[in-house]
Amino acid sequence: MIGTEMSFLPLIHTTWEEWLALHPETSVLSYETDFQSQYRNVTIGMPNGRFDRELLSVDDRLRSEELVLGVMVGDAFVAYPVTSLEQTTGVINVQVDGTPIVVFYDAVANAGIAFSRNLDGKIARFERAPGASFLAVDSISGSLWDFSGRNVSDDLADASLTFETSYLSEWYGWSAYHPDTTIYEEP
Repeated sequence: MIGTEMSFLPLIHTTWEEWLALHPETSVLSYETDFQSQYRNVTIGMPNGRFDRELLSVDDRLRSEELVLGVMVGDAFVAYPVTSLEQTTGVINVQVDGTPIVVFYDAVANAGIAFSRNLDGKIARFERAPGASFLAVDSISGSLWDFSGRNVSDDLADASLTFETSYLSEWYGWSAYHPDTTIYEEP
């Protein structure tokens, strides 16, 4: 399998409550096992920027620990700072490397993900649907889509948006792997 690239799967960084709403069939492994002594505590984050010294390059356009939604489309990389996403409706229609995408951001769950805007050969625009939970409506069919890109309208019940490689990361990690990344700025 030399030369074979693994594909990315959608990864949603969210709250347990939001995850269960999207995936009610989820099971959880218990922390209470006979092997608990073999578990270790892991500290998340970069206290005092301690990893800056270990990186081959440091990009100071953002704070090292700033959370970004990193999006990869073709050979293009874009970082969407969560602080910028918080200033939006939670739905951003953009083009990355000529590809129309939509970025979903759910402030309640502090989660972000990107999808293609191509619906059956037509380019849709998405808007946030009113309501407490995250839903977006497309301009072509008027269907509702949940945060994981699944259609929740009766007319397209089994349809899903095409995932564009995207995930939440701290800036130091995203920029180290993708030094040519651009940073999203609101139009």
